[in-house]
Amino acid sequence: MRQTLTVASKDFRSLVTSPMFCIAAGASALLMSYSYLRNLKQFSESSLMGAMQYGAENGANIQFTVFMGHLSITNLLFVLITPAITMRLLAEERKMRTYDLLLTAPITATDIALGKFLAGFGGILVLTLISLLFPLMTRAVADFSVKQLLISYLGLGLVTGTYVAVGVFSSSLTESVLLAVVLGWLLNLCLWFLAQGADFFEGSKFVAVMEHLSIGQHFANFVRGTLNVSSFVFLLSCIAFFVFLTQRVVESSRWR
Repeated sequence: MRQTLTVASKDFRSLVTSPMFCIAAGASALLMSYSYLRNLKQFSESSLMGAMQYGAENGANIQFTVFMGHLSITNLLFVLITPAITMRLLAEERKMRTYDLLLTAPITATDIALGKFLAGFGGILVLTLISLLFPLMTRAVADFSVKQLLISYLGLGLVTGTYVAVGVFSSSLTESVLLAVVLGWLLNLCLWFLAQGADFFEGSKFVAVMEHLSIGQHFANFVRGTLNVSSFVFLLSCIAFFVFLTQRVVESSRWR
């Protein structure tokens, strides 16, 4: 475990101080600010109209009118940003010829795969915390369930962890950083829209399986404030699966 944390801490420091990460963090903050303030303004106007017409108790729900939109924008940004950040964890090492030094170090393939994942996940968690600041600051002017908000962000964290695991796996397959990014995008989009393909098949059992394999369905459970055990286990299983695939790729590289 010490070797894993050594790899993770080294790559995390390198990741969060890189120009790519700083640009991604700055661009994400700007886009989140614009989207969140626009949604908050619309919510304020609709709440005022609703209170005037139907009474204060029938006002709009900030969780579904503001926070859900904010989470959707954050998730979309992470789908695009995560592969661009994780590509440097292994693909860039191959390109810079430091990958061979990593393979000959006295650490296991599991230490490498898990350490790279933790480094990437730590970097994306920084962006997640930036996203969380927006609804938390709204607490000063609006009353809402913090518990429901935190459950939503727990789901976002698990989904983001899946993006990171997919990105690290894609990065392990090639030394081309561009190919690693594109492959990460494709895999993430496949996981997200997998349930859409169920419309072309008949049979309720098959459709149920396809929907269960779509991370969008599980993310929606968390956003609604539902702490679903099956969704929690599924997303953790996705993370473990892609970290395992990365471990196998790294292990196979030692025998070439």
